[in-house]
Amino acid sequence: MKEKGLKRAIEIYKYSDSEPNEVFTAVLHSVVLPLALYTEMLASPLLLFGSIVCGLFQAWAVLWEGSLKYRDKAVKLAALISIATVLNYFLEGMLIGSNVGWLLVMVWAFWNVYRIQQQRHIEEIRAKYESYKEGT
Repeated sequence: MKEKGLKRAIEIYKYSDSEPNEVFTAVLHSVVLPLALYTEMLASPLLLFGSIVCGLFQAWAVLWEGSLKYRDKAVKLAALISIATVLNYFLEGMLIGSNVGWLLVMVWAFWNVYRIQQQRHIEEIRAKYESYKEGT
């Protein structure tokens, strides 16, 4: 019998593809975050620029390149941008109300890192198995 409720949710997120989350994070970092920073904190031009570059790189890595090598770099960069965002909002005393949503973005960014690491591990095992199979 299939798992239900929270166990099912964990199963879905643990084994599902992270690409949709990666694309969503790319949109948040390349469009939503710069708009939020521009309207709320003009004192963060470096984070604003970094989020745009990060978001565009992540979109490219997922939608055009597609390799785990670049997706891995992109999700790690997105995790750093999400930390900087939460830290920036916290230090400005603005991590309240709807801005708490950036904590959720940070959680998803780290989840993407975890999922890519799992996928890379699986690919390494598969490659070893294929080379072993060819050698016999």
